[in-house]
Amino acid sequence: MGFIRNIKESIDDRSSMSSGSITLLLSAIIGAIIGLCVCFVLIYDVTYDGKVDTDLLDLGIFLMSSGGYILGSGMPKTIVDSRMKRRSWIDGEKAKAEAEEDIEDMRAERRGKRRKKEEMEDMDDSINNEVVDEDV
Repeated sequence: MGFIRNIKESIDDRSSMSSGSITLLLSAIIGAIIGLCVCFVLIYDVTYDGKVDTDLLDLGIFLMSSGGYILGSGMPKTIVDSRMKRRSWIDGEKAKAEAEEDIEDMRAERRGKRRKKEEMEDMDDSINNEVVDEDV
């Protein structure tokens, strides 16, 4: 189901799939078709006369070439995705550090406001005590 969903999503104009993803998907499909064709040829060759007449060295080179094609089409996406993940991880760490600094700044600001408020209350109490002492 995931494979068919990816094919449908790659056809849609407004999908979030990049061209690298679509290329990788198409190369995987082509590689699967090539593999099935090779299997069919080998099975047909054996059932036709009971022995393998196909040149297996050339077949191996062909399969390696198709594997190189799939590797070549998937490599750019792999490299880009690995760098993007690394960047997002670094950006996430920076954002986390900045958030912690902001929290510390807010706490320091609250402490400062609290101290000022306590000092003001102490001053008000001392002024009130002086006024009461003068009245007596």
